[in-house]
Amino acid sequence: MSETEFDTFTLPNGIRCVHRRPPGGRSAGVAHLALTIGAGTRDEAPDQHGVAHLVEHLMFKGTNRRSAYQVNSLLENSGGELNAFTTKEETVIHTTLLRSEFTKGIDLLADMAFNSKFDTRELEKEREVIIDEINSYKDSPAELIFDEFEELLFAGSPLGRNILGNKRNLKRATRQQLIDYVQGHYRPDRIVISASAQMSHRRFREICERYLGALAPFDTASVSQRVAPERQPRFEWTRHKNTYQTHCLIGGYGYNLNDEKRALLAFLVHVLGGPYSVSRLNMQLREKHALTYNVEAGYVPYGDSGVYTIYLGCDKDKLEQSVELVRSELRKLREVKMTASQLARAKKQFIGQLLITSENTENLMLGIAKSVLVYNTFDSTETIAAKINAIRAEELLEVANEIFCEENQYSLIYR
Repeated sequence: MSETEFDTFTLPNGIRCVHRRPPGGRSAGVAHLALTIGAGTRDEAPDQHGVAHLVEHLMFKGTNRRSAYQVNSLLENSGGELNAFTTKEETVIHTTLLRSEFTKGIDLLADMAFNSKFDTRELEKEREVIIDEINSYKDSPAELIFDEFEELLFAGSPLGRNILGNKRNLKRATRQQLIDYVQGHYRPDRIVISASAQMSHRRFREICERYLGALAPFDTASVSQRVAPERQPRFEWTRHKNTYQTHCLIGGYGYNLNDEKRALLAFLVHVLGGPYSVSRLNMQLREKHALTYNVEAGYVPYGDSGVYTIYLGCDKDKLEQSVELVRSELRKLREVKMTASQLARAKKQFIGQLLITSENTENLMLGIAKSVLVYNTFDSTETIAAKINAIRAEELLEVANEIFCEENQYSLIYR
């Protein structure tokens, strides 16, 4: 009897594991592996701002068993790729590697996450690297505006902190702070290991037990709980910057990860300004009126909040018209129900994008790991497509009036 495509299980210490055996023997020689940790910048103490991202950098700079060179060359010498990233709620180490190197890969990821040395000399180097990254970021207003917008929207909450940190805290960061952060937040019950590799589910279980099973369970009573951000009064801020273009961000609060209406909002944002040329904002601002080269809409749900954003860059004298067109499209979504043909076309686009994205195995496994981390389960692409096809125009109208109302339209402008 052949195995199912997916197998999920939990180790005695609480680490959750997901294995995908690619169907039909596809990509037999290549594997994808990710270690997802439910800890990010919002889990930092006030004096630790920037530590979560600094920890990620230092993971590549040596462990108690491996030098920095050994960490970086172990998989790359055989053609593999090793990377990591930090978000506000997660830290992820991931690799694409040869199937024959799989056990080396999982051993390396576990070593980086739980046995990094945080050498003081390497700490000094990476501190300067990240400060340089912060300085260069100031030359990218199209990216910087997103960070400042969330700082304003989530003012007073760790969720408003940018990921890179600030120079003051980074200069003061100590090795002990990094150790304390890891020991306090890299807890087994907040860790998911996900992999796509041609091996039996039984073999994958054996490997996980060998390389991750020895990690001790965590005393959850000592973990500080996340606190939901307070809603801020509506703002419309303009910053005077020495930039050629004017940059504008309009947005507001969105549904959190546990709200059943989050999929409806994601669908609406896709219709409004998704990554295709016939999105409503692109058709109005670029194709019809030629006001901007780039306009896009996005939605990021967090554990206890969320944010939707609409970004555009344009010449200074085109800002007012651009903003009015954006607000006009938001009004249409609140007042005019989508026709059957419009809804069917949007569903086809949304599902098509989902299916194309799922063909990227690395993205697929990262998405599954996030779902298991948050919901302790994941849906197949067929199940997700069925949910999208069940969306009704009346539901979208209700969501548009809740989220895109004028009271929930905050703005930040760089001009």
